Amino acid sequence: MSEELKIIENLVTVFKDNIEQYSKSNYKEAQLRKEFVDKFFVALGWDVNNDQGLSEKYKEVINEDAIRIGGKYKAPDYAFRIGGNRVFFVETKKPSVNIKADPDPAFQLKRYAWNSKIPLSILTNFRTLAVYDCKIKPNAKDNPSVGRILVIDYEDYISKFVRISEFFSKDAVLKGSFDRFAKSKKGKKGTTEVDDVFLQEIETWRVDLAKNIARNNPSLSISELNYCVQETLNRILFLRICEDRSIEPYERLRNLTNSGDVYSKLLIHFENAENKYDSGIFDFKNDKLTTSISIDDSVLSKIISTLYYPHSPYDFSILSIEILGNVYEQFLGKNIRLTPTHKAKVEEKPEVRQAGGVYYTPDYVVDYIIKNTIGQLVIGKSPEKIKNLKILDLASGSGTFLVRAYSYLLDYHLSYYQKNPKKYKKEIYQVKENQWHLTTEVRKRILLNNIFGVDIDPQAVEITKLSLLLKVLENETKESVNQQLKLFQERALPNIDANIRCGNSLVDSSYFEQTILTSNIEKIKRVKPFDWKDSDKGFGKILREGKFDVIIGNPPYIKEDKGREAFDWVKRTNMKKYYQKYMDMWYFFTCKSIDLLKKGGYHSFIAQNNWVTSDGASILRKKILSETKLLSFFDFNEFKVFKDASIQTMVFVLEKTKTTEPYDVDYYKVIDKKIPIDTLRGYFELPKKNDKIMNFNSEIDPTETDKPITFVNIDTRKVLKKIFSRGNFHLKKADIGNGIDVLQDFITKKHLKVLKSPEFEKGDGIFILRKNEIKKIGFNKTEKKKIKPYYTSEELAKYYGNPMNKYFLIYADLEVRSNINNYPNIKNHLGKFKKILTSDFKPYGIHRPRKQKYFEGEKIFSLRKTTQASFTYTDFPCYVSRAFLIIKPIGIDLKYLTGILNSKLINFWLYHMGKRQGEQLQVDKTPLMNLPIRLSSDQQENVLKEEIVQAVEGIISIKEHMKSVKLVNELDVLERKVLSLQNAIDDRVYSIYNIKNTEIAIIENGF
Repeated sequence: MSEELKIIENLVTVFKDNIEQYSKSNYKEAQLRKEFVDKFFVALGWDVNNDQGLSEKYKEVINEDAIRIGGKYKAPDYAFRIGGNRVFFVETKKPSVNIKADPDPAFQLKRYAWNSKIPLSILTNFRTLAVYDCKIKPNAKDNPSVGRILVIDYEDYISKFVRISEFFSKDAVLKGSFDRFAKSKKGKKGTTEVDDVFLQEIETWRVDLAKNIARNNPSLSISELNYCVQETLNRILFLRICEDRSIEPYERLRNLTNSGDVYSKLLIHFENAENKYDSGIFDFKNDKLTTSISIDDSVLSKIISTLYYPHSPYDFSILSIEILGNVYEQFLGKNIRLTPTHKAKVEEKPEVRQAGGVYYTPDYVVDYIIKNTIGQLVIGKSPEKIKNLKILDLASGSGTFLVRAYSYLLDYHLSYYQKNPKKYKKEIYQVKENQWHLTTEVRKRILLNNIFGVDIDPQAVEITKLSLLLKVLENETKESVNQQLKLFQERALPNIDANIRCGNSLVDSSYFEQTILTSNIEKIKRVKPFDWKDSDKGFGKILREGKFDVIIGNPPYIKEDKGREAFDWVKRTNMKKYYQKYMDMWYFFTCKSIDLLKKGGYHSFIAQNNWVTSDGASILRKKILSETKLLSFFDFNEFKVFKDASIQTMVFVLEKTKTTEPYDVDYYKVIDKKIPIDTLRGYFELPKKNDKIMNFNSEIDPTETDKPITFVNIDTRKVLKKIFSRGNFHLKKADIGNGIDVLQDFITKKHLKVLKSPEFEKGDGIFILRKNEIKKIGFNKTEKKKIKPYYTSEELAKYYGNPMNKYFLIYADLEVRSNINNYPNIKNHLGKFKKILTSDFKPYGIHRPRKQKYFEGEKIFSLRKTTQASFTYTDFPCYVSRAFLIIKPIGIDLKYLTGILNSKLINFWLYHMGKRQGEQLQVDKTPLMNLPIRLSSDQQENVLKEEIVQAVEGIISIKEHMKSVKLVNELDVLERKVLSLQNAIDDRVYSIYNIKNTEIAIIENGF
C-alpha cells in the first residue's frame, strides 16, 4: 500500500470511529479542515502547509480572502494553484451539514467558481465529497444535484482513491488529466462560461440602450450614439463593481430605480462619483453630450436590476478584470449603426468580419511576454530606478496587456517594499499578518508614470481606461476612499486621458500631405491620424526624453486583400517604406514599435509564426536583424492558442541593440499540439525541458538580412552549411512555372441553386470535365485542341505520374476569350455558368492560364503543401492546378534531379531552410530556387549520378507495373523493391554531398 493511501485509510478509520462526535453541530468547520481535509489533500500531493516556503504569489494552496455573495461576506476555504494560477476550489462544511440535500453550499461554491472561470471544484464535509461542473450558470433555486458530476462517500475513499487522484492530485493537474476531465464534461446541458454569459448580457444592454437613445435623441450621429451607449454602460458597471468591492454602498444604483426619472438621478450619482474618483470616466467638463440626452426609465431599470442578486449570477468582487477584458474584447467586435430611418442596429465591424473574429490573448501568453520584457528591465532594481519606465501597447484593444503589465509592476513594488515595511510605511500598509497592500498614492503613481496605450477604436480606449482604473481600486474600501478625500483632498483615481489615447498608431499627419484632401469628413474620422510627437499630450515628451522602454501586445493580423483601406492609409504616410507585397498588417506594427523603442528597450508580440520564412516579410526581417537582437522565439507550431482560429502563432522577444556578430536565440517549439493548458502555463512560469516542448539555442547571423531566419541547433546548422557548400546548381525563376488557376473543378449544391437548371448535377464540370461530359458536349476539332489532360495528386505521386487521367481541362486562354465565336461549344458550355463565374474568371476564360511549355515534355511537378517533399517526373502532356509548381530547367538531367529532390537530404533542407506552416512544408518558388543542387564534377560523382537515374527509372517502371498487379503478396514485394531503390538513392545523394555517418544520423532524426 502506498504512503498516500495509508494516510487516506487512517483518516477514514478515525472519522468512522468518531462519526457521532463529528456529526454534532458544535464540531467546527475549522477543526474539520485541520484534522481531515488538509491531510486528505496532502495525500494528493499538494503542499497545503507551504512547507516549500513559497512566496504568497506562488503558494500551491491558499485560503481565499473574504468575498461578497448577495450582499454578504463568505470566505471560500481553499484555492489549489499551479504557478500562482487557480486550478480548482474546495469548499468545506461541517459534517452536520447535509451537502447532498442543502442547496446553499453548492450554490456558494458554483457561484464563486463560475465567476472565477474555474471549470471544476469540490464541495466536502468529509462525510461526502462532491465534484461540481462549475461551467453551469449558477442559480440559487437549483437543486444541489445540478452540475454535480461525482459523489463519493467517505467509506469509498480508499477504493476510489485512484479515481480521485487521477483528476485532483497535483501530478494529475500537471500532466493534464484534470484538464481532460474538465473538457470531457464540455457540452453538458446548461454549460455556459461566465464570460460568454456576461458578453450576451452586455450585448443585450447595448442593443436596448442604442435603440432607446436613437429613438429619443434623433439628432445624434453614429459616433455620438456609440459614445453615449458606451459611456453609460461603463459608468453603471464601474459603480456596480465598486459596490461589490464595498467602495460604494451596496444597492445604491438599484435604489435609484425605485421611482421615476432614473437617468436624471444617475447623472447626479455620476457627478458625485467624479468628485470622488476624478477618473475620466465621469468627466463632464469634456463630455457635454451624455448630460443632454434622454433615456427611458424602463430600459435603465431593466439593466440595473439584472446586476443584482438574486437576478444576477455575477459577483463583481471576484469577477476578475482579465475576464472583463475577455468579454470586452469580444464586445468591441461589434458596433452600432443607424438605418436611414434613424433606428439603431448592432452588427459586426467589417474589419472583424474580414479577420474572422476577435481573438483574446490567453493570460499565460500575456504573462510570458511581460516576464520576458518588463521583468528583464526591473529585476533587482529599486522602485526609484524604475519609476520612469515607459510601457506601451500601440494596439491596446480592451487593455489586456496593459492591465497585466500594471499588475506585474504593482506586485514587484509590493514585494520590494514589504521586505522593509518600517522604511516604506508611506508606500504600504498592513491588513493582517504577513499581508500588505500598496497605498493608493503608489498605485496611482505607477499607472501615470509607466503605462501607456493607443487604439484606433474610441470604445476600446474607454474600456482600457475602465479596466486600469478598476485595477487601481483593488483592495480599496469605502472608508479608505472617503479618508483620502477628507484628509488630503485627493480623489481616489488618476485621470489617465493623457496615457491611454485614441488614434491610428501607424498613420500620422503625413497622411494629409500625401493624399488629396476632399470633403469626405467621415473618411477622415475613420483614419484617425495620430501624431506621436504631439507634445501637449505626453507622448511627445516621452519621445524627446528617450522613447519607450517596452512595447508589447497582440497586433491585428490582416492581409492586404482583406484590409485594403487600412493598408491604403498606411501607404500614404512615411510608413510606406515598410510596405511590400504579400505582407501582413502586423508587420507595420513591429516596424513602428522598433522605431519607438529606446536603445536597450524590449519589444514582444504574439503574432503569426511564418514571418521568419515568408517572402512577404523580407523587409520586416531585415529591420529586425539590422536594428534589434532576437532574444527568444516561442513557436506554438500547430497548438491552437486562439481556440476559434486556425492560425499558427509565435511569441518573439526583441532587444533594440545593433550587432553584426552571430548570436544565440533561445528557441522553443510546441511539438504536442494537444498539450494541456496547465502544462503549457506551468512551462511559461518555470521553464523546463519536457517531451512536449522542444528547447535549444539557435545561432542567428544578423548580417544575413536577405535570407529567411532558421532555428536549428549547432549540429544541424553544421550539416546545413555543409549541404549548402556542396551545391553548385540553383534553379532560376524561369525554370519554375505555376499551375493553372481553376475557378471550380466541379459544380456544388450551392452552384446548382444559382443555376436553377435540371440540366446539371452535383459533380458536373465547369472548366474541369470527365470523359463522358466531353462526349456529351461534342467539341469540334478546333475546340479539341483546347481540351488538355488534367492531373491531380491522385495521379501525381512521389516519383511517378500515372498517365491514365480522369479529368480534362478546357484550356480557355486569352486566345479563346478573344475569338470565342470560333469555339461555339465552349462558348455555349461556359456561357451557362456566367452567374457563378467571378470577376477574376472572365466569361469564357480561365484566370491566368500560364505558359503551355511548362505542361508539355519532360518536367517535374512539386506539390506545394505537403508534410514530406514530393516530386513527380513525367514526360507526357500534363496540366495541373496551382496546388503544384512545375520545374523545367535546362542543363540538368531531370530524372537525376527528381532523385535529388525526393531524397531525405533535400527534405531535411526544406524542413529547416525552406518555408513551413507548422509541420507542413510550403514548397514555393523561393525555397526551390534556394535549393543547393549538386551537379557532378568528377568521374566518381558521374557514376553516382547514373545510378540515381537508373534507380528513378526503376521506381517509375515498377509503379507503372503495379497498376496491373492484383495479388497482395506481389504488391508487397514490389513496394519493398521501391523502398530499396529509394534507400539506394538516399545513399548516393549522401555520397555526392560528402555526408558522413554521424551527419546522416542528424539528417534522419532531424525532423
